[in-house]
Amino acid sequence: MRSLVALSVLLLLSMPTLAHYNQPSSRQYQSQWREHSSESDEHEGPTEQDPPFRVEAEDAYLTVPQLVWKYGYEVEIYEVETADGYLLDLYRVSGRRAASGKPAQRPYRNAPIFLMHSLLSSCADWVLMGPDRALAYLLADAGYDVWMGNARGTRYSRKHRHLDPDRSAEFWNFSWHEIGLYDVPALIDRVLNTTGHARLHYGGFSQGTMVLFVLLSERPEYNAKLIDMQAISPSVYMYRLEGRIVRTFVSLADPLVGALEAAGRNEILPNRRFIAPLVKIVCADANVTVCRELLYDVAGRNPSQVDDKMLRIFLGHFPAGASLRQLHHFSQIIRTARFAKYSPLRVQRRASSWTGQAPLYNLTRATIPVVVYYGRNDHVVNYRDALQLADEVPNLAAVHQIADRRFTHSDFILAKNSARLMNAILLQELDRYDGVVVPTNATPASL
Repeated sequence: MRSLVALSVLLLLSMPTLAHYNQPSSRQYQSQWREHSSESDEHEGPTEQDPPFRVEAEDAYLTVPQLVWKYGYEVEIYEVETADGYLLDLYRVSGRRAASGKPAQRPYRNAPIFLMHSLLSSCADWVLMGPDRALAYLLADAGYDVWMGNARGTRYSRKHRHLDPDRSAEFWNFSWHEIGLYDVPALIDRVLNTTGHARLHYGGFSQGTMVLFVLLSERPEYNAKLIDMQAISPSVYMYRLEGRIVRTFVSLADPLVGALEAAGRNEILPNRRFIAPLVKIVCADANVTVCRELLYDVAGRNPSQVDDKMLRIFLGHFPAGASLRQLHHFSQIIRTARFAKYSPLRVQRRASSWTGQAPLYNLTRATIPVVVYYGRNDHVVNYRDALQLADEVPNLAAVHQIADRRFTHSDFILAKNSARLMNAILLQELDRYDGVVVPTNATPASL
C-alpha cells in the first residue's frame, strides 16, 4: 500500500494539435479561445482512430534499447560524460532493420533530431507506444536520425565518474537546473560530433523543454547549434496546474523536503524491479480504475484516450528516478509563478537577508524558432501557462492546440490518437525547417 501511495503522489509532474496559429503574440490566440469558450467541453474531437497499438505486456519489463531492437529498429548506445562527471546514456535510432517487416531505411534528412524526456521518466517517453505510433519510430520512418537523451539520476544515467549514487548524497545534489546547464549541452555536443552536423532539431516533453530554456538562458551560444525547438507541453509556467495530488505536494514541499534530506533520502522513486509486477497486480483488468483515477487527477481526465494495457506498460518504465531537489525546484516555480533558479532550504533559513526571490531565467536569450504544443485539459501545464510561455519567447514559430479538447498531459505520450493528433503535426513542423515538404494528406503510418 505504501508503494501505491508513493506512486500516486509522485506520478506528479512527469506525465508529462490542431488549431494552428502562426502568430507572433499569444494575445490573438487567447482571444480565439475566449470566442470559443461557450463550446461544450463534452466535445472530444474527431472520432477517427489511429492504428491499433502493436505492443505486448512484456514491454513493461524490457529496457529501451531492448524495445527498439524488438520492434525492428537499429539502436546504438553511447555513454556521455558531463563537465561535472555524470555519465549519461544516449540512444540513437537511425532507421529500420529488416526484422521490422518494412524496407530498411537510413537517415536522409538534413539534420538529426534530439529528444529529451519528462520528469521522473526516461527516453521511454518516445518509444512506449510502439511502431506507427511512438514519436521516435515515426521520426525514424520519416528518415530522421533520432537521438534520445537520459537525464542524470534516471534509470539509464544513474552513474558518475567518482560518486556512488547509493552511498553519496553529493551525487543527488542537483535539480533540473544542472540537467539544463550540464546534461543537455553534453548530449547535444555528442550528437553533433558523432554525426558531423553543425546543428540539430530539438524536441522536448514537459521537463525536457524547460531544461533547454535553462541552457539557452545560461549559455545562449547554444542557439547556434539548434535549428528549432519543438516544445511539447512546456513546463516553464505551471502555477495554474489543477491536480489535487500535485497541489498537496506543493503545499507541503518545504517541510517534506527538509524531513527527507535529514533522513538522507535524496533520490525519489528510482526504477525498481518490483514496480512492474506491482502494477500488474494493482492495475489488473478488474482494478485498472485505481490507476486510471490516479492518472486522471495528476494529468487530466480523458477516458477515451486511455488504453489499459498501454497504461500498465508505461508504469513498468515509470517512475525512472529523480533527485529530491528536482521535485523541490518544481514546487518552487509552481508556488511562486516564477521561472527561476533553485533556492535550497538552507538558504531560505538564513536570517533576514533571504527575500525569497531567486534569479529568473532569461527567456529572451532563447532566439531559436519555438513551436508550442498544448492540451486544453492538461492538468500539469495548463493551456494558459503554455500560452504565457508562447507570448514571452522572442521567436515563436507556431502554436498547436490539440484538436481533442480533453487532451491531457499524459496523452502526449500515451493516448490512442496521439500519433494523428500530435506526432503527425510535429513531423510537418520539422519538415518546415528541414527543407522537405510532406503532403498534407500524409498519415502517421505513412510518414
